[in-house]
Amino acid sequence: MWQVVPEYGIIYETLDPFLLTIWSPIMRATALSAMFLLLVLVSGPATAQQQKGDVELQLQGSYFTTFATDVSVNVGTIAGKFAPFITDNIQIGIGPTLTITTTTLTTVAPLTGRTEEKSTTAVTFGSTVFITYSFLMKDARVVPYVGASFYKIDFGNPAERGWLGVNGGLRYYLTRRTSLDFSASYLKTLTEQKRGSMLLFSFGLSFLV
Repeated sequence: MWQVVPEYGIIYETLDPFLLTIWSPIMRATALSAMFLLLVLVSGPATAQQQKGDVELQLQGSYFTTFATDVSVNVGTIAGKFAPFITDNIQIGIGPTLTITTTTLTTVAPLTGRTEEKSTTAVTFGSTVFITYSFLMKDARVVPYVGASFYKIDFGNPAERGWLGVNGGLRYYLTRRTSLDFSASYLKTLTEQKRGSMLLFSFGLSFLV
């Protein structure tokens, strides 16, 4: 059974939290295509990789949608990231997020049997904090990484304690200081008396300064 939580603009799956986010076939295909493209591009040698003391500035976007018989949710997020490398491999970062959530409820009138839809849109401001470890390879354009992250969706909602989980991705360097970033995060809610998980796929453009 799907449970709508209006104050978060998020849907929790009360039977199986792992199934909170169900990606549409188009979004899944896009994500897989992007990853395949990055893997293909690794064939070209390059010396472009991060170094200790570099600071990454990134503009990142993500989108997911959920499907159910009576409710659907579309969520888009734009995030900025400020992330220095404290070693060649270890990076810590923080950044603001802007999330736009549209929730559509489908109901059937008991007397007429007519199907009705009602949509609401909410805009929230939040933040993310993360740490990653990069696996550097000599003369490679692609740098895979894994890490942990915390995500706060809405600063305006004190009841929301945020989301905590793991993340991983690939960074493809176009030049020494410019890269494309593809990542995935699996997060679990920290809010009391709530159950739910979130699977996010994101794509970003980064610059090292």
